[in-house]
This record gives sequence, structure tokens and C-alpha cells, in this order.
Amino acid sequence: MKPFVLAITPARGGSKGIPRKNLIDLCGKPLVAHTILQAKACPQIDDYLVNSEDAEIRAVAEKWGAKTMTRPDMYAHDQILQEVDLLLRWTTEQYEEQNPGVTVDIVVLLYPTAPLRDVASISKVIDLVANQGYDSALSLYSDDRYLWSADYETKTVSPRNYDPNKRMPRQKETWNQWAENKAIYAMKREVLFEIGRIGPKTGFVEMEKWRSIDIDEPVDLEIARAIYEAKRDEIESG
Repeated sequence: MKPFVLAITPARGGSKGIPRKNLIDLCGKPLVAHTILQAKACPQIDDYLVNSEDAEIRAVAEKWGAKTMTRPDMYAHDQILQEVDLLLRWTTEQYEEQNPGVTVDIVVLLYPTAPLRDVASISKVIDLVANQGYDSALSLYSDDRYLWSADYETKTVSPRNYDPNKRMPRQKETWNQWAENKAIYAMKREVLFEIGRIGPKTGFVEMEKWRSIDIDEPVDLEIARAIYEAKRDEIESG
């Protein structure tokens, strides 16, 4: 039997880096609308909703075709450990109470700050959990940066992932390094409730780096707009 997949987008009204971020225009649509359209286009998702404490965000989400749920104030401030995971659990329980007879098998988290993700990647992440034996999965991109740590007391820095005195040509570096892009997460219900969004057997789907922009600061929005305009046809085709 096909597992029931519920996708959730948490969309706070009190964003700090970009005020009212989830409603800001990105190439003709509110930021949250890009994720709504992607979720609604994904055939593996059985139901989808936007969770927000903000009435205006909920109204905009409904205008773009999403179901909505009002977020409790205790999960609206980005101030507690595993706040989003706790919100996902609460939302899943509320959804099941409101839909008698429905048991959610897989929960999908789609942040509204990753507007350039593609629908195919959402499907692949879900498939890893639904059909490939993983208890959770997420999207990553390959990261070939040279990383350093800073000691603020001694005002010194040290390399983290390579030896600068044995530097290979960049194309020949062999480290296996991946960055979380906060675009797509999927997890079995029991893993979410017992552990969190990442379980002991986690799979991944590689997304292209240009699709992995996470909008947190104004410069991220500028980059996303530039990429969107340059690749509009590819993005809007799914």
C-alpha cells in the first residue's frame, strides 16, 4: 500500500534578516508561492499545507492554492531547540485529528526559503523514504570550498578540510564534502516523533548548486532574483 505523504511548509511572519520575507516578491510571485507551486506539482505528495502564525501569510498561501494551519505561538519565534521538528510533530497530529481515518506515514518539510528547488528532486527525496529503505532523506549539494576555523581568543585560523601545504589542483581534490541546502527533507513519521527529521539511515539527493540558494539575508534574495531571471524557462518548466 502506498504510504500517505504529508508535506508541510513552515512560514513565520517574524523573519529577521529580511522583514516579511515569506511575502516578498521574487520575480512576480511572493516567496512562499514558489514552494506552494512546487509542492502541488509533486505527484508523490498526498496533501500539503502551509503552517504560519501570520494571518496575511495564510491568506496569501490560500490564494496560491495551499491549505493552511495556524501555528501555535510557542513555535513562532525561532528560539527553542528543534523548534521546526516540534512544529512538524504538532502539525502532523493536528492534521490527523482534522482528517479522521488518515494516518500520515511520511512527513516532508519544504522550507519557503528555497524557491529554486525542482519538483523532480522533491520526488526523489520522497522515493528514498517510501521505496528505497531509508528512514529519512534530504537534499544536498556538492561543496568544494576550502574551509577554515577561527579562534577568536588567539586571533588565528586553521584549515578544517585540507592541508594548505599539500594543496592539490582544485579539480583533483578528493574529499567527500556535502552541504545541506535546506530545500527538501522527508522522514518516516515514527522517526520524526522518536528522534527528529534525520534518522539513523539517511539518504540524500544531490541538487545543483544554483538551485540550492537559501534566502536568509538581502544578498541571498538578490542572487536568487538574478538566477531566476537567467534560468526562468528551466525553473518554470519544473
